Amino acid sequence: MNKIKINVLKKILDNLEINKGDNIYLGIDFFKTAKTIGEKKITSKKFVDLFLNYFLKRLGKKGNLIIPVFNFNCVGEKKFNQKTSAGQSGALGNMLLKKYFYLRTDHPFYSFLCFGNKLNTYKKVKDINATGKNSLWKYFIQDNFSLVTLGHHYSRSFTHVHYLESLSKVNYRYNKKFSLKYTNLNNKISKKTYSFFARRKNICDFSGITKKCDNFLIKQNIAKFFKYKKFISFKLDIKSASKIILDDLNKKSINFVYYINKNKKNTNVISNKSILSLEKLYINKKSKK
Repeated sequence: MNKIKINVLKKILDNLEINKGDNIYLGIDFFKTAKTIGEKKITSKKFVDLFLNYFLKRLGKKGNLIIPVFNFNCVGEKKFNQKTSAGQSGALGNMLLKKYFYLRTDHPFYSFLCFGNKLNTYKKVKDINATGKNSLWKYFIQDNFSLVTLGHHYSRSFTHVHYLESLSKVNYRYNKKFSLKYTNLNNKISKKTYSFFARRKNICDFSGITKKCDNFLIKQNIAKFFKYKKFISFKLDIKSASKIILDDLNKKSINFVYYINKNKKNTNVISNKSILSLEKLYINKKSKK
């Protein structure tokens, strides 16, 4: 990336206070980000590597970067290849997966590309439950990760909320087991059984954080917001947010996390339908500099 492009990305990360030694879980609209920093060859291997290297250099040798490469199709297709099964959680993850597949964690439903000094620790996590109490989500709290999103509101990437729902045993989700043909990084094929915290479809169409939760996290500076022109970005303290949300869930409250269905159209929940209007509000909002 040339100096102008680096300066735009640097300004965004400076305002989000991304520093050396930080642990970052990255959610990104890669095409929107590339366009914002002035890159035209968005899918080129050279640009993808330059972007990754810049981010890793920013975090330094003690930092860690996690990029999700979730594969939801594995449940229905009943197969998963740790090397080649595409991620369904963003273009950047898929582009990096071609070169860095060996950094992918093993759970087929929620897998991650791990870069940094704790790679070996995270690769050893083998909880068969995608949101089990000892799954990687636990380490994102324990190791003080921040969720950083570039180009969209953080709720789009806050999958961590399902781990918190699992810990509090909400009644609108349950642990669903599934078996599949699993091909590991050494091309060894075996039959394995995993689970994930699935929606009870007769109750829940969608669950997530509420607008009230978003307002609270922003006001408490647990979630930080920055806008560059019309490009929005966020940084969320996962540990602090998790404590607040889990306490609320354990009280059986509906303040910070709840669900919707055809008969329970809760407009307070930030859903796939309402997220666009929320993002427009942030685009028109002034950020602190």
